[in-house]
Amino acid sequence: MNRPSARFCEKCGQGLGRGRWSPLRRGQALRGGIYRVLEPLGRGGMGALYLAADTCAFDRRCVVKELLDYYDPTDEEEARQAEARFETEGRLLAELSHPGIPRIYSYFSEAGRHYIVMEYIEGDTLERAVTHLDPLRRLTPARPLATEEVVRHAIRVCRVLEYLASRTTPVVHHDVKPANLIVDGTSGEVRLVDFGTARTRTRWATQARLEQGMVAFGTEGYAAPEQYQGESEPRSDVYGLAATVYHLLTDDDPGEHPFRFPQLERLPDPLARALSRALHLEVRRRSSAAELRQALEAWLIPEDGAHPFVFRNGSAAQTTGDLVVLCDLYWDEARQHLVSGDFERWFRARNRHDLVAKADSARLEADPDAALEAFLHRLDPRLPPPRLNVDPAGVELRQVAGGGAARQIVVRNQGRGYARATFQPSAPWLRVEPSTVGCLAGSEVPVTVCVDTSALRLRREHHAVITCAPGRGAHLSVPVAVEMNLWRELPRRWSNRLRTTTGSLVPVLSVGGAGARRGLALWRQSFASLLRSRLAGVIVGVEILALAVAMVALWSAWNGGSPGLEVLAARFLKLLPVALLAAALLPGLALVVACAAGEMARRPRKWVGR
Repeated sequence: MNRPSARFCEKCGQGLGRGRWSPLRRGQALRGGIYRVLEPLGRGGMGALYLAADTCAFDRRCVVKELLDYYDPTDEEEARQAEARFETEGRLLAELSHPGIPRIYSYFSEAGRHYIVMEYIEGDTLERAVTHLDPLRRLTPARPLATEEVVRHAIRVCRVLEYLASRTTPVVHHDVKPANLIVDGTSGEVRLVDFGTARTRTRWATQARLEQGMVAFGTEGYAAPEQYQGESEPRSDVYGLAATVYHLLTDDDPGEHPFRFPQLERLPDPLARALSRALHLEVRRRSSAAELRQALEAWLIPEDGAHPFVFRNGSAAQTTGDLVVLCDLYWDEARQHLVSGDFERWFRARNRHDLVAKADSARLEADPDAALEAFLHRLDPRLPPPRLNVDPAGVELRQVAGGGAARQIVVRNQGRGYARATFQPSAPWLRVEPSTVGCLAGSEVPVTVCVDTSALRLRREHHAVITCAPGRGAHLSVPVAVEMNLWRELPRRWSNRLRTTTGSLVPVLSVGGAGARRGLALWRQSFASLLRSRLAGVIVGVEILALAVAMVALWSAWNGGSPGLEVLAARFLKLLPVALLAAALLPGLALVVACAAGEMARRPRKWVGR
């Protein structure tokens, strides 16, 4: 139920038709340009959230929370209290230090508005696991989580609540619900957010006594009964967490029937009993965060299934963290355990069905070493990747010629685990054999770098880079420098080109040769017939004289000047034998060429198609 003066719905954050608040724009700068708004993330009953970039920290992503006018702006006292609550949230976050709570970076006021800048946690809220309304007020079906996963999240939140309760002045969050629990997309750990309604116990009790007509903070269905009387304490958050677990396991919204949990009996008995104690209406009989955690852990890891995983040398893993360490130490044995399903059986006995699924999915890898590496990273996402090294760091090939050259390099894994790396050359004349290698910790694998000199341009120096890309970890770049011996490579290429050209002329010569032989035979017959005729001497003599005169004329034109008659006569006599030879051969040569061309034109398929 919203107050008459409220400007926003305290449950969904939607505007109620009053006020002039407008959201921040994309790209809008805050605090003198230190923060730049990237996009809106959502809006609650008391604040609007934006994803922003911190320009003073290399555009690190952060969350900017803006205080909304959920109060009556005409009531100065109520406005002052709302601003004080907002500042208290920032102050509390600044004082808290726990992996399950976001860090605060800054608190400031600008243009009459108030802002908190805090750590950005990339991930989804647990609200996605229950049926809920999206920002457009559309009903979104639940994406339910496995019971074991819900219980593990609850155990982590219990530890956060234990930390808040253990402080010198205990802190009460007041609004534990699925929408305020974010699962970190990187680590898989759940984080408790939105401390806008949080108070220290002493301060809350003092305000409860002094303020008249006080409004309870929290969300209906998750808020404990004592919150409505302003008498909350750390176990009030335990009630909210138990209601959250109930909602996640049954998809039955407690907000629709506060203080009643009709589907509790559908849950496994140990879980139902643990939640019942945590949902007790009388705060003194309600479980503490530590008691709820212990009850959930007892269900998640039964005593009779909590035996360690023992390796052949006697080393035992009590936890998944121990298992990761021992697998790295005894890799060969761990690989056999994964392939044979020993890890799955151990996880199943410990009621860790989520890890059973991780072991099963890792076994889909064809390479058992790669399967074990993937499995360990699923168990511990923060596990450092293998660290590869290439020796030598660069490849130099000098005086290369003759079609190809090769040089061997060695890939070493100087870190942990197993690395499968792929080599990607930057030039088509470069290749690596094999192109993909696998390397265990402390081992080395030889790799051959091959250069195809026939694909290189005809110049002295060539450069390229081979990128060694492991599945995880940093990429390595191996520079390759090739120096070509042009004096050896140029004759080789010319020789290859000549052989190629000759090979392509064979069909041409085969067809043209047949025509040339026919032309030669025709010339012999014609020349013999000419010699047998009566006018043979006259014809040949005239032809010789004409050729000799033409040659003398060409010689005179070439040398220039006006030679005397004696010189011309001497040159004429010298050219007579040449004219005689030409008179005999030129007709034959013309016939040979003509017949060869005619044969190729008549049978084109026999030489073009080859």
